[in-house]
Amino acid sequence: MKEVAAEAKVSPSTVCRALGTDPQIPEATRKRIRKVATALGYRPDPLISALSRRRRGAASGVEITTLAYVTNFETADEWMRHPFYGPVFDGAKAQALRNGYRMEHFWMREPGMTGERLSRILYNRGIGGVCIAPTPTDRGRLDLDWTRFSCVTIGYSLLHPVLHRTTPHHFHAILVASRKLWRRGYTRIGLCLYVSTSPRVDDLWLSGALLTQHHNPQAPLKVFLFNDDTRANIPTWALSENLEVVVSDNVQALHELQRAGIRAPGDVDYATLNWTKAEPEIAGINQRPNSIGSAAVDLLIAQLRRGERGVPEIPVTSMIEGVWVNGPSLLRESVSSK
Repeated sequence: MKEVAAEAKVSPSTVCRALGTDPQIPEATRKRIRKVATALGYRPDPLISALSRRRRGAASGVEITTLAYVTNFETADEWMRHPFYGPVFDGAKAQALRNGYRMEHFWMREPGMTGERLSRILYNRGIGGVCIAPTPTDRGRLDLDWTRFSCVTIGYSLLHPVLHRTTPHHFHAILVASRKLWRRGYTRIGLCLYVSTSPRVDDLWLSGALLTQHHNPQAPLKVFLFNDDTRANIPTWALSENLEVVVSDNVQALHELQRAGIRAPGDVDYATLNWTKAEPEIAGINQRPNSIGSAAVDLLIAQLRRGERGVPEIPVTSMIEGVWVNGPSLLRESVSSK
């Protein structure tokens, strides 16, 4: 750092602040110092840098060890009661604590909140790590001053900017579910999803359903995408396709079948792509939301320790394998050990 300072004709403290993207250092000076540092082959030690930031924070009362968990739902707490989003946060919070951090929730729809204001709040409090929770709308965007933060998002609902992300392995999940059902002797299988759900998982469930036609053309998945206006048509679809089992990511389709007088399970069995502890009787894929949140924090802390800020040049997607859970919503026993 002293060599960089001598070459750039500034003080070592100015080099330190410039390489740390201190906004009080003019941008032109920061660029000049970074250019000199690069030419001299300067590389900061991320562990020493992290220790230095923590010591400065402890002395000034700045919350260096806090991570931000940012949500954008209509209310501040609706996601906490969700069977997937709630456990995701629990997993993230627990992993943060295991690594000496605390996780604090920030709500983007708080009155007067904007991306610019939240960026200032986080920066002034010394919060350098930001985890963006799944957003209520698919393919959304969020505007923060990303250059100031290490960032990660969960799932595919936020697509702009493209950040490091953790997500369930949706594509593999539908393949696993299909194989489990085939082994139980089901050959008339239906995949039933809200039309708005598919883009939230980057259409990967539909992609997996298409591949099953190659794996087992005698038993392809029949697909029905519904909305609130067409949800009541689910029983008609199931009967017209002579389905033996319906696969969905929620219980709406199950309730529609039962309201129409169809025994489910019985006349039509049922499985889910989003198994939860709240409905253990429904067989299906446990997406392991706790592990997804935990993995997000691992990605975030790794960036903090390396001193990486901003939108990544090469984004990384970390996919968590789901696990199949049996349940009485499937009445047939497995007929194959393959």
